[in-house]
Amino acid sequence: MNLKLLSHFILSFSVTFSIAQSQNLDKTIIVDGRERQYLIHLPASFTSADKLPLILALHGGGGTYKNTIKFYGFDKLADKYNFIIVYPNAVNKAWSMPGISSRVKNLDKTVDDIKFISILLDSLVANYKVDSKRIFCSGISRGGMFSFYLAYQLGNRIAGIAPVCGGISQTVAANYSFKKPMPVLMINGTEDPLVRYNGGAGKFNKRNAESEDADMLPSEDLLAKIVKLNNCNEKPVVTNIPDTDPNDGCNAVDYIYSCNNIPVEFIKEIGAGHTWPGGSQYLPKFIIGSVCRDFSASEKIFEFFMKIK
Repeated sequence: MNLKLLSHFILSFSVTFSIAQSQNLDKTIIVDGRERQYLIHLPASFTSADKLPLILALHGGGGTYKNTIKFYGFDKLADKYNFIIVYPNAVNKAWSMPGISSRVKNLDKTVDDIKFISILLDSLVANYKVDSKRIFCSGISRGGMFSFYLAYQLGNRIAGIAPVCGGISQTVAANYSFKKPMPVLMINGTEDPLVRYNGGAGKFNKRNAESEDADMLPSEDLLAKIVKLNNCNEKPVVTNIPDTDPNDGCNAVDYIYSCNNIPVEFIKEIGAGHTWPGGSQYLPKFIIGSVCRDFSASEKIFEFFMKIK
C-alpha cells in the first residue's frame, strides 16, 4: 500500500472510530438577537439510530450548563439507554419565569426562555435525530421549577418531566394546567430549606421586583393538582424504598399513581434536603440539608422516562 493510500486509510479509520464514540458538542443559537449556549451529548448509538429520545437537563439557579454535567451524571446513562442529553444555559444563571423569585439583582426581563427552548427544540429535531414525541426535561431547584413551567407552557412538545427539589409558586398555581396528560416524576425532600416541602418562602428567597414571588405551593398540594390534572386514581401504590444507607438520615417512600397509562410518581424523601439523591453533598448540611443515598435520582429519572412511549 502506498503512502497516500495508507494515510487515507488511517484518516478514514480515525473518523469512523471517533464517530462511534459518544460526543459532547458545545453549541450556540441566536434567540432575539442574543447568543444562547447549550451543550449536546450524543450517545455512541447516534450514528446508527433512526430517532432517539431527548432529555433537557436544566441547571439550578446560580449554576451553569457545564457544571451540571457531572452533577446529574446523565451522560453515562444516556450512553447505556440510548438518549440524547441537552444542557441549555440560562442568562445570568437564572431561568426566566413569572411568579418565582430569582435571587438575581436586576434580572433581565427581556429574556424569553420559553422561546429559547422552543427554538432550540426546533433546531435539535431538525439536525440531531430527535424523536419529537419523546422530549423530556429534568433539573434540580430552579431547573425543577422550570421543568414544571415548561410542562405548563410547552406541554404540546414536552412528553414528561422529572423535577427534583422543584415546585411552582402560588402565583403560577392559580392557572397551572397541562395541554394534554403529562407524565410527572416528582422528587422532594421534607427537610428542604430552600424549596420548603410545606410551601412558603424558602431560605435565601426574596423579592427583587413586584412581579416576583417567593411563596411556593406545598409539595403535596402540587402533587394533588398533578394527580387531578391527569385524572389519576387518588390512591397510589405506596412502596418504601429500601434504606440502603442507614446513616444518611433519610427514608424514601415511592408513590405510584394509576392515570390511564400516564405514569405519575412521587418520591418523598423523609429527612432529605435540597439535594440530588445519590449525588454529592455540594454545600454544607446546615445550608442545604442532607443527601439521600438510598437511591439514585439519575437512575430513577431514566427508568421513568423509558416508560413513556
